[in-house]
This record gives sequence, structure tokens and C-alpha cells, in this order.
Amino acid sequence: MTNNDRQIIQNLIEVLLDPDARIDEQDDAAIDLREYNDDRALSALIRAAQDPKTDDYLVLDTCGDSIAHIWIKRNYFSKDIYNSLRSLARVSIYQYIEQLKPEWIEKFDLQGGD
Repeated sequence: MTNNDRQIIQNLIEVLLDPDARIDEQDDAAIDLREYNDDRALSALIRAAQDPKTDDYLVLDTCGDSIAHIWIKRNYFSKDIYNSLRSLARVSIYQYIEQLKPEWIEKFDLQGGD
């Protein structure tokens, strides 16, 4: 990963976690972060999807999709993290996994959210 990539990731994280950023900016940041198989990107997406102040459906949905995208890319799933996320993010992750990694539904005894 280049220094430029690291800076892009940092900038995207700042936008995603900025409570004063517009919803469309946060959503775009969450979409862009999924393209980086980076622990900082994943942590920021998880943090946003856990934060009770993140209450916009679009941002929670996109964070869930991006988390699932990275997990599938890594062939990794954390039920503890999944269970710690806001229900809208869990629904998105469940739907993403249901399409691309359906064996995880039974393996991890997943529920689709509240």
C-alpha cells in the first residue's frame, strides 16, 4: 500500500466519522472504504455501524455492505462484532452474506437483524 493510499483511507475515515459531514459524504466514504483491505478502514466502518449517533439508514446500510464486502474478501467473519452492530447494519451484512457466502448463515447461526 502506498503512502497515497494510506492518506486516502485516512481522509475517508475522517469523513465517515465526522458528525458534521453530510449524509451523502459519509455514505460515499463508506462505499469507498470497502475497496481497501485495510484494518483501519474496517475498524472505522465497524465503529460507525456501532455508534448510536449514526442513525441514518443509508449510512448504516452502506457500512454493513462494506463490512460484509471486506469480511468476504478476507474469508473472515466475527459473530461478536456482527452482534455488536446496529440492527440496520446487521440486516445489510446478512443480506450481503446471504447472496455471496450463504454457508456462513448456518455456520454462524446468523439472524437477519431486528
